[in-house]
Amino acid sequence: MADTRSENILTMVGIKKSFGSHSVLKGIDLSVNRGEVVAIIGPSGSGKSTLLRCINMLEEIDDGSISIKGEFLVKDGSYADKSKAKKILSEIGMVFQQFNLFPHMTVMENLLEAPMQVKKLSKQEILPLAKEILQKVGLVDRANFYPAQLSGGQQQRVAIARALAMRPEIMLFDEPTSALDPELTGEVLKTMRELAAEHITMVVVTHEMDFAREVAGKVIFMAEGNIVEQGEPKEFFLNPREERTRAFLSRML
Repeated sequence: MADTRSENILTMVGIKKSFGSHSVLKGIDLSVNRGEVVAIIGPSGSGKSTLLRCINMLEEIDDGSISIKGEFLVKDGSYADKSKAKKILSEIGMVFQQFNLFPHMTVMENLLEAPMQVKKLSKQEILPLAKEILQKVGLVDRANFYPAQLSGGQQQRVAIARALAMRPEIMLFDEPTSALDPELTGEVLKTMRELAAEHITMVVVTHEMDFAREVAGKVIFMAEGNIVEQGEPKEFFLNPREERTRAFLSRML
């Protein structure tokens, strides 16, 4: 059986994004293969989160191309029509710094909402998968709890489960542990490690250097809207080529 993990699943070419006169992304090229975990690191204000938000149209780019599984979401700055964009975006799950759960819904209801509303699946169709995913993130016993009854780490694991319930091809994580106390960070990273072990495609903006070093297949260092350096974790952390990378890592490690 052919190994599909060498298959390109996300391609970004020449991505530019400005807010007013401030250029945030200055021509980013990024390629992600199926089953790959890509960690994006760098100082605050380097454009990491903006890049992630451009992948699923939370921010619109000014120029460049983005394709998912060979389908263009945007080509040379022009976006696909609404129905095609919606179809492409349904392949992407995103987990934010803040958990963004629906506070008036139980954990299970949070998982059921998007598949029922967006994919028009019945509750009966999605329920087995939702239970399976809650089992995966270790929260099946919290199915009928409300977000306010959970710890921050549990809420973030529900947010991961909710994204997985849409069966996305790619999972995006924007600093998923930055709002958590250190003791709660570990349980979220454990869940993410388990997803990586299942070869789920992940692009992770993170300040957790151990996660980047141990779990990622590729580490990207961004600064001032550019990719300064990228490579396999071992080489990247042991022998960074660029002075800016070395300076950043000396502060972080």
